[in-house]
Amino acid sequence: MHICLVNDTRLPTKKYGGTERLIAWLIGEYLKLGHRVSVVAPTGTALPGVECIPADTHEDALQVIPKSADIVHFHSWGPPPDFDRPWIYTLHGVAEGAVLPKNTVCISRSHARQHNVKVVVYNGVNPDEFHFRDRKQDYLLFFSLIRRRAKGAERAIRLARRYGHRTIFAGGTRLDLIKGGGLLESFHPGLKFVGKVAGEEKAELFSNAKALLFPISWEEPFGLVLVESLLSGTPVVATPRGAVPELVPPEVGALFTTDEEFPDALERAMACRPLDCREWAMANFSSAVCAGNYLTLYERLLGGEDVFG
Repeated sequence: MHICLVNDTRLPTKKYGGTERLIAWLIGEYLKLGHRVSVVAPTGTALPGVECIPADTHEDALQVIPKSADIVHFHSWGPPPDFDRPWIYTLHGVAEGAVLPKNTVCISRSHARQHNVKVVVYNGVNPDEFHFRDRKQDYLLFFSLIRRRAKGAERAIRLARRYGHRTIFAGGTRLDLIKGGGLLESFHPGLKFVGKVAGEEKAELFSNAKALLFPISWEEPFGLVLVESLLSGTPVVATPRGAVPELVPPEVGALFTTDEEFPDALERAMACRPLDCREWAMANFSSAVCAGNYLTLYERLLGGEDVFG
């Protein structure tokens, strides 16, 4: 099958960029299975084994999509209403109130309910980028954009200090708390800020943590860090917002709402077996599973099924 993916940001990403990393993982899985892959993305995109076609505007992207593509998978820069090729569009963010293209795919059931969309394909993470480890060190890990208040860095600081847990914060510097909240409270010997990390440093942080702390206050469409943590054998303690309950059943973590519920939730999370965490993530949220689900969707669409009706 010739698959064309369309995205409005350059690939691959250096450190952060959930959508960009997901696309790169999908491409890797497609290539392993022998599919031909083209990518329409801004100038500078370079991926091995892939036909990279530069396009720096939405209009340009629509003009350079290869005629030979069997399916066009938009990750941004959606198709016009009269687009006459087989296609799907994955919504990666939140677009409440927007008129979405007919063939829209959401990335969790919560996300789909929020946007009144029928079709769901969960994101997938490449497990090869993470290390499984069943012996943990004595620290919690917060790994989200610190400057985004809804990600919960301020609350994580409060919980860590109140209950005496050494915590490592990744996803920005202490100064990002000026916007995210909690700057003054962050000056404590048990709290360490390591900035934005990736690669081996990131894998080590996940694999050694005793739990991932994810106290979000918004409807997270998916949450790649949850899967990254579980692939590392690290359980999750989180608030039950957005897709979190779908990704974190009791076998691999625990949920809490109030600060007072946190100690019990952490105790339950830390009782989870690291291998159970890894196996759950591998079975449901690996890049291979995600690619397989998209390929099934492509085939159904190409076979004439009214998937989005």
